[in-house]
Amino acid sequence: MNNTSFSVSPSSSVPPSSAPLGQPPVSSRTKTLRAVAIGLGIAVLVLGATYALILRRGATRTGGDTFGSLPLIGNAPAAPVPTTSGLSGRSCDDPGRRAIGVMLAGDPINRPVSGFASADMVWELPVLVSDVTRLTAVYQCGRPTEIGSVRSARHDYLFLNEGIDAILGHWGGSYHALNRIAAGEFQTINALSNPFNAYYRKNNLPAPYNGFTSYDGLWNALQKLGYRTTTKFAGYPFKDDAPASERGTSGTLSIGWPGAFRVSYEYDPVTNRYQRFWAGVKQVDGKTNEAVSPSVVAIMTATNGPADGPGGYNDVGIEGQGALSVYQDGKVITGTWKKNALDKKDPVHFLDAQGKEITFTRGQLWVMAVEPAISVTWEQK
Repeated sequence: MNNTSFSVSPSSSVPPSSAPLGQPPVSSRTKTLRAVAIGLGIAVLVLGATYALILRRGATRTGGDTFGSLPLIGNAPAAPVPTTSGLSGRSCDDPGRRAIGVMLAGDPINRPVSGFASADMVWELPVLVSDVTRLTAVYQCGRPTEIGSVRSARHDYLFLNEGIDAILGHWGGSYHALNRIAAGEFQTINALSNPFNAYYRKNNLPAPYNGFTSYDGLWNALQKLGYRTTTKFAGYPFKDDAPASERGTSGTLSIGWPGAFRVSYEYDPVTNRYQRFWAGVKQVDGKTNEAVSPSVVAIMTATNGPADGPGGYNDVGIEGQGALSVYQDGKVITGTWKKNALDKKDPVHFLDAQGKEITFTRGQLWVMAVEPAISVTWEQK
């Protein structure tokens, strides 16, 4: 083997390094970065210890629930649990559950209609410019075993039910309503697809008047469709019945819709309820035979004109504001109703002459939208 010697010229000499033997030299940049990192770590530890000490002292001063005047994370007060329905003021086992509204027929062939006596709230509007009416019964505490006949939806009812955070049950609908549902604007339970067999037909009536459902069937479908089950609607304010000495005398409230759709109510100061009549016939529930007698009748003055597009559908002016009359305790409260036209989640607001929210008498709330040309009279005896 040949021994070969190497020499290193001065120009290629390597400066001495303080790096340990066998490790690459550490640059001054690396040293600086390490020093900064160590400093930051120490600062974080100091700040964390200081903050923990402050929290302990603050908790000691305030009983452990707040730091100064602010609640500590994890100890925030829970939202109040509703004890009564925000639509009727009634008590039930789960008044905070999401409401379900069902489109119901007003046609004479369907009477007596099932499900009205149990409704917490009812909307009643014209569905044609000729003032043929249809209704939505809304259930929160009321949970009837039979509801029907179920009819098709209209866009006005979508807006009203959205304001009270109710899911709408319906059998088809106008193209205005169905287009908005298809676009994902509203959550509904449509009998045309009959999710989870929520709907059925009865053989004692001709189609399309023989479609029915039940509260349990709709609630089952609502859950399995993945819809939210608790309400976000804060609810309307309610009070107990007025003392007998403060109630008005008996009287008759009449709404002059044409022919078979004419409505009247007979106020009974003993029960403090308004017995409803359809075309002069006392209204009872088709399933239970129970009298339909709301505690409150609210009449919104609203326009009724043709909707854009084909089909002969109408458009009721239930957005914006208008005159209001509320009948309860044998008396009448006049004021104004309001609903935001841009925000569909805004509920109808019922305001007295001073602009304050009206407190309703506990029990079924029946709301009717009546155009100015239709007579509304209240005659006390």
